[in-house]
Amino acid sequence: MTVAPELAVVVSTIGRRDPFRRLMESVEKSTVARSVELVVVDQSDDGRCAAVLDERNWSMTVRSATSAPGASLGRNTGLALTTAPLVAFPDDDAWYPEDTLGRVIKAFRTGDAFAGLCGRQVTADGRPSMLRWQHRPGLVTARNFLRTSIMSTMFFDRSWLDKVGPFDEDMGVGSPSWYGACEESDLLLRVIEAGGSVPYDPALLVRQDEPRDQPDQAFVTKMLKYGCGQGHLWRKRRLSRPQLAYYCARKLAAASVRAARGDRTLAAADLAWLRGNIAGFRDVEPKSLHRAADSAWPPS
Repeated sequence: MTVAPELAVVVSTIGRRDPFRRLMESVEKSTVARSVELVVVDQSDDGRCAAVLDERNWSMTVRSATSAPGASLGRNTGLALTTAPLVAFPDDDAWYPEDTLGRVIKAFRTGDAFAGLCGRQVTADGRPSMLRWQHRPGLVTARNFLRTSIMSTMFFDRSWLDKVGPFDEDMGVGSPSWYGACEESDLLLRVIEAGGSVPYDPALLVRQDEPRDQPDQAFVTKMLKYGCGQGHLWRKRRLSRPQLAYYCARKLAAASVRAARGDRTLAAADLAWLRGNIAGFRDVEPKSLHRAADSAWPPS
């Protein structure tokens, strides 16, 4: 008997076949695989990731599409194909513990009417990934979203996305602009500004590697674009300037500590992020940021 999907998992990718397969297999192993529809928007020339859908008979509903480059464009393209009332947009190199998707569906079924739900991102061995995550549960707000949310840990009630509009395609990795991040935060904040309640549950886990474990020059460039995206977000959403100054001061202090320890690449990444924030907030593109060279999707 066909089961109507309750959760859509939309993945925008370009050629990272093995990580995408790991993500698909984690969905397949979940306790609610039959209630999931997975939509992959494969932006590679040869469709190598979409081909993974044909490797076996999956329990979940699967479909594919293509689009021009850009994570936000890909997610919007995939969103238009979904039918489920809930939706997630994991990065193609994220993956789910076995119980995560079931917990998400149960939370939306049994909880108060809320617009979204955010979990916490950790590495395979349980270390915090990407952010300094808040330990306590609570509501996501404009004050704490940088410690309670990231793209792969966000789950939305689809009706709220229809209400506030899709991802800003001028933001995010691979976009035509130089704002290389924070498209998910922009969407989340629009939901909150529209009156949507978004709880944060640190026990709800999504797994993804920590890029700072193996930093290189490409990581420094990526942090510059990420900083540009965050500075742009602060200006666009008119967020707290003292809060942005606090984050920039922390990053400057971190760069100093890492430089003193000899972690020169990480220190350079911190400074690049800081410079990007200032540039994005002022809306003045950094001279060293070459769009043609640095806008490849996905990041290396």
